[in-house]
Amino acid sequence: AVIHGFQTVFPIPLGQAAAFDPERVRQAAAHSAREAGAAGVNWTFSPMLDVARDPRWGRIAESFGEDPLLISRLGVAMVQGYQQDGVAACAKHFVGYGAAEGGRDYSATDLAPRALLDTYLPPFLAAQQAGVMTVMSAFNDLDGVPATGHEDLIRGTLNEQWGFDGLVVSDWCSVTQMIAHGFCENAAAAARAAVSAGVDMEMASTSYLDHIAGLIEQGLLDIALVDDAVRRILRIKARLGLFQHPYGAPGRTQPQRPAATQLARSLARDSCVLLKNEQGLPLGEHARRVAVIGPLADAPGEQLGCWVFDGERQHSQTVFAALQERLGPQRVVHARGLEHCRSHDLSGLDAAVALARSAEVVVLCLGEDAGLSGEAHCRAHLDLPGAQQTLLEAVAATGVPVVLVIMAGRPLVLGPV
Repeated sequence: AVIHGFQTVFPIPLGQAAAFDPERVRQAAAHSAREAGAAGVNWTFSPMLDVARDPRWGRIAESFGEDPLLISRLGVAMVQGYQQDGVAACAKHFVGYGAAEGGRDYSATDLAPRALLDTYLPPFLAAQQAGVMTVMSAFNDLDGVPATGHEDLIRGTLNEQWGFDGLVVSDWCSVTQMIAHGFCENAAAAARAAVSAGVDMEMASTSYLDHIAGLIEQGLLDIALVDDAVRRILRIKARLGLFQHPYGAPGRTQPQRPAATQLARSLARDSCVLLKNEQGLPLGEHARRVAVIGPLADAPGEQLGCWVFDGERQHSQTVFAALQERLGPQRVVHARGLEHCRSHDLSGLDAAVALARSAEVVVLCLGEDAGLSGEAHCRAHLDLPGAQQTLLEAVAATGVPVVLVIMAGRPLVLGPV
């Protein structure tokens, strides 16, 4: 899947949202589509249009945040970017997945009709009006009815009321997970419920393959519903030109990287949020020696985000490497302090404090590793993980000015910081 880049990795969607620039989001999606298309990929499970208002939820990193208008604008931009370069976009997760109780992935949701209509559905309507080719049903239930089996929302609102003529795909095994929801007795019942609801394609699980023919023979499923699903799938394949070029359009080559790298850099730069600046920034001639400290100061893999398959960590420029390049290697020194973000091992603390004392300014890089965000990665507490608070206090106690850089896939509680 192309979530926030293919070979060129762009900021996570939550970061792109912080740049407030639909045109650059469109450009990033278009470049990702060109890279993916050259590798034979013609469908991506993006953009994620869930309205996410509980930062404990691990997948908030994949979202555009909490505002339906911003999500709609950026979602449309991403749909247009992907599809202008021949990759089908997929608006997900339909619908209400971001409202899971307590931020617990796959959990139930309790949405009043007004909240559903005013807050959670508008981004999907905007994507439909922008011509999105595919939609993905969600894992969660809505007031007791799993989204993957919700006929009123998929066949009713999406298909009939809004006029969506593309295909609806289930999320990974979300058809058979309706058994765990207590909504379906077995896989056959799950297949029947999903097809009836308007889910045209099943992802990963095999209840359609195993049971649709039998359900039709038993008179439990109308073959007209299956014909409709097949027609929708074939329609999208035709729109993508897959009958003419099933392995991708001839002559597609990988685009040049430098322009995309500059675009990724500009999005990353504008995604940064300066919370407070009482001293120290910008770093100038007064910073004759800069100590770059922290488990994320020189961790290129962690900077790529939680949904990256083809990104290469050696192309990810860290804070330490960037400052060395800008200020010169003689002026910039480095210590991790903690081996990784979640570590409680303080054996590197003294070396970090000593390095801080030797410098005019400290750039301290703290936050979350990439593995703390993503599917099934909810957190109960949103403070700095591991012993990072201890590291911060020890470095601050030296009296050397500290510039704190927080890298994370969600908002963190930074009161003590």
